[in-house]
Amino acid sequence: MTTSLGHWRDHPERWPELADAEARQAVLRLLLRERRNSDAVFLRYLLDQEIRYHEDGWGYDESLGLAALLLHECGEAGDVWQLSEAKYTSFDTASGLSAFLLFPAGVAATLEHVERSDHPDRDEVAADLREHLVHDPGLDRERAARLAGLREHYSA
Repeated sequence: MTTSLGHWRDHPERWPELADAEARQAVLRLLLRERRNSDAVFLRYLLDQEIRYHEDGWGYDESLGLAALLLHECGEAGDVWQLSEAKYTSFDTASGLSAFLLFPAGVAATLEHVERSDHPDRDEVAADLREHLVHDPGLDRERAARLAGLREHYSA
């Protein structure tokens, strides 16, 4: 497997090679150092692969958290749906994935996006987001520090 992001970026025909968890994790580590906002489509693909991987087994692999973090950092409110799917793939992913990652555009913008959406999961996701805010009212204020902490964790 090549370790060059240039090999993967803008080459979706190669992405199926990343069905292998080890290869995917290596690419996610590269993206941790060199993520661009233009990588959002690629990151959605990688997170989808992580979701599929976690559907088929027990436990929580940190590659799911890394993929979610990287997609979250792109800051697009519409990614809330996939991030929510990732969090609730299993009991283990629900416990392992940080809830603040469900707010990729910040609290207000993400909630507004969800509430104005006609997505079939709108009501469930909106209720879930509001529940997280009840239990974690400092979530938006502490967002930057939490992101920095997760980046540090995955960089170690």
